[in-house]
Amino acid sequence: MFPIPLQRAKHLVMGFATNQPEQSVRIFCQSLRLVYCPEECDVVIITNRHEPYFNELTSLGVHFESTPNNYSTHTSRAAKAVNRIVLHTFRLLCRLDAHRWLPEIAGAYPILIETWHHPQLARWFAYQRILAISPFYKQVFLADVKDVVFQDRFFPSVPDEKIILFADANLYGHCYWNDKWYKGAYGRRAFKRVAGRQPICVGTVLGTQQAMQAMLREFSSVIARSPFGRIEQTIFNHMLHTGALRTRHEVAPNITGAVATLGSKAAYELVKIIDGAICRKSDNGVIPVVHMYDRWPEISELVAKRFGQGPCQDPNRGPPTKIARDDQ
Repeated sequence: MFPIPLQRAKHLVMGFATNQPEQSVRIFCQSLRLVYCPEECDVVIITNRHEPYFNELTSLGVHFESTPNNYSTHTSRAAKAVNRIVLHTFRLLCRLDAHRWLPEIAGAYPILIETWHHPQLARWFAYQRILAISPFYKQVFLADVKDVVFQDRFFPSVPDEKIILFADANLYGHCYWNDKWYKGAYGRRAFKRVAGRQPICVGTVLGTQQAMQAMLREFSSVIARSPFGRIEQTIFNHMLHTGALRTRHEVAPNITGAVATLGSKAAYELVKIIDGAICRKSDNGVIPVVHMYDRWPEISELVAKRFGQGPCQDPNRGPPTKIARDDQ
């Protein structure tokens, strides 16, 4: 387990990275370390296996936590069938209030989902597990490891007790994947009620520790009631747009907010590269967090060259030499 801070002054950035390529993990960790020092922010990568290069990242103050997740595209049909039978059995037991009369059995259900399910759903149970035993952080940022790069400070200096969600690239009705997922999960009639609204992308979520834990309890509970047949981003957006999300929250705009999600050509055309940094065209400002950078060759090559090699060096900025805490 990563070391416990002496006081609740640090932030936490956490990502789930099972079977991710080395370059993606390096970009995630090394770019963050050029923004926040170890004294300001812990970095936790939840992973299912050890890689030799982890030792190098550990020297930068990156912590690795284990997950039992063993999902693989090569898992046999027989194994998948057994997994579903067991998970559905546990799901039914929990619906019958097994927490009251079979607490030991019901308590194993979240672990089984984290172990057997696809990482997109399993990660939320891992996040909840880790934060439950680490209740000492000021703010928490959950992010995709595969395609997130950090360029500047993004934690609010005076945070409110809430989570901040980040808008996806296009509105419902104009985004192929979000539209397809929502229709498949909840039907065309339900989709008509959200058409024209702004979906959020669950690949980046920011919030205070308390608000983040509250959101994870809500979200994982909904996933656990019906863990098959729905993309987790669609489940979250359904909660958001039907008023089922009770945790206090706000939605930050794409590009002009702290996170730019480059999931569409329209979003990509709102950014440009200035002096080796990904910036907004509107004001030439450096975008603190860029998500889905790997969709665009020019940006992907820039990010890989700047942050994807070891050791951690950035010729344009260099490592931070002075700690400037958010609460000062």
